[in-house]
Amino acid sequence: MTIRPLAQGHEAVLTLLPPRRGERVIQEQDKDCRGLADALALAFVMLVAPRDPDAESELTGDASKPGAAAAAQTPDVAGVPPRKSVQQQESVRASQTEPTAETERAPNRAARSVQAGVGASLIGALGALSKPALGVGGEVELFHRSGLGFSLQGLRLWSQPAEAEGGSVTLTLWGVLAAPCYRRRLAVASRVDACLRLGIGSQYAQVNGFLSPQSSSYPWLVLVPQLSYRQGFTGLGELLAGFVRVGLIAQLQPQAFSVRLADGSGENVPIAGAPKFGVMTDIGLVFGTGLF
Repeated sequence: MTIRPLAQGHEAVLTLLPPRRGERVIQEQDKDCRGLADALALAFVMLVAPRDPDAESELTGDASKPGAAAAAQTPDVAGVPPRKSVQQQESVRASQTEPTAETERAPNRAARSVQAGVGASLIGALGALSKPALGVGGEVELFHRSGLGFSLQGLRLWSQPAEAEGGSVTLTLWGVLAAPCYRRRLAVASRVDACLRLGIGSQYAQVNGFLSPQSSSYPWLVLVPQLSYRQGFTGLGELLAGFVRVGLIAQLQPQAFSVRLADGSGENVPIAGAPKFGVMTDIGLVFGTGLF
């Protein structure tokens, strides 16, 4: 055994004399020579350990084949793992650099802290105006992955005419509903949303059939607590979902419409009453990111 210093540490050479032949070269990069003793002990055990007779017979038989001598003369360095083949290295590299679909989906869901959506719906309302009304709505929403969110909906409603004393009043509405919301998961592709919407808008009264028709606009102010169920279409990558929503309407500023009789009595006859409570329902689709 020979130990000599190097520029970056020490080198030890172990040589086994005949009849047993072998050699180990151990390089220790530490200038203080820490760890060299353990490496020498391991190499010594590997050199002097008795060999398997069957393995020696196989080695003896292989030594007569071409190229066996070159393989036998190659020294083994203790502590250095065998090098992998090119195919093995490429396989390891591919497995490290090509994540599967599941490993890609999990970080994407974790990184998507805010979910945004745009939707459209058909609306039916009883008590939003003085008569039953139908309309359309469009909305945008933002939700945090904690379940808290915000929704803003614009709507347009048309109602049936209210008739009395030979004339009629027809109400239409432009409105906006803003709401804080909370979303809770029911299953993999279904959700329940709870929102408390404050609605403001303008209802236009179209008056017909009276001596002095005075069509005009009037404020609309309501409070609408709503619950909605959302079902996603799983084949579309969480981008499209359908929803059904039901809410109660509480009129904060009820508007009533009446006509004054022309017989000189000054008496007012109500035409369109002022509803205090009602029901609103929506059915529609929403498109966005991470909807379910």
